[in-house]
Amino acid sequence: MKIKGTILFLISVIAILLLVQNAALYGQETRKIPMDEYKAQMAELQKQEADNTAKIAALQADIEVLKKEIDAVQLQIDAGWSEIYAMLGTDKATVDAYRQNLDNLGGQIDALAALSPEELFRRQAEIKEIEKQIADAKTSKLYVLTEMEEKIAELEGKVAGLKAKVATNMYDQYTVIKGDYLWKISKKPDIYGDPYQWIRIYCVNKDQIKDPDLINPDQILKIARGVGMNEHLVAKGEWLSKIAGYTKVLNNPTKWTKLYEANKDVIKDANVIYPYQVLVIPQE
Repeated sequence: MKIKGTILFLISVIAILLLVQNAALYGQETRKIPMDEYKAQMAELQKQEADNTAKIAALQADIEVLKKEIDAVQLQIDAGWSEIYAMLGTDKATVDAYRQNLDNLGGQIDALAALSPEELFRRQAEIKEIEKQIADAKTSKLYVLTEMEEKIAELEGKVAGLKAKVATNMYDQYTVIKGDYLWKISKKPDIYGDPYQWIRIYCVNKDQIKDPDLINPDQILKIARGVGMNEHLVAKGEWLSKIAGYTKVLNNPTKWTKLYEANKDVIKDANVIYPYQVLVIPQE
């Protein structure tokens, strides 16, 4: 076995030496290029270099021509915009500022879109402020520009998506125990600390409370910790037409009937509503 191993080793060494020798000979052969062939190769390379240099020069000339044509077109565009600005009674700086404002609003919306539905619920005021700024932007004379109209339409679409993502409300849970009633639950310090807010508990749980005087042990009630975007928490001294007139509600006191129709399950008499009732704002 040792002899066979030695023989194989010698054969491997010989093979390697032969390869090295052949490589050396090949290298010598490749280095021994005839002068006339060398000159021919150099001439070909020089010709290629000259051709490429000529092509580059031609391309550079074409580029210069195109630059001049682009500059001429840009001058025409600038002149056209100057006429538009003059007709609108504005200037480029004002248009740029208007555009930047819309872009900033878009950035705010995108940042809010990354938040959870619950966090968006807490930041409803920011969403409403963005809506107001978009509405204000539409009153500008610059809104007639197609670019701005398209930007605002995109912003409105994003806000609509944002509002659809907002949690309807923030709730805690309360499990009814024996002897509980809504007045008693509402009075608890960790609920509302106010017995008169019992009607609020009733309104947000009307899907499972048919009679506010009758609740059962082990019922799990939602305890609202805020007011949803499409809700209104009745305050003392309010009535339907007054609420309907609020900008955030229907912006028209004569539409109180719509408010009534949308809340007939909690409003028994259109002339009588109570503080802490939670009213659904109908969407027009």
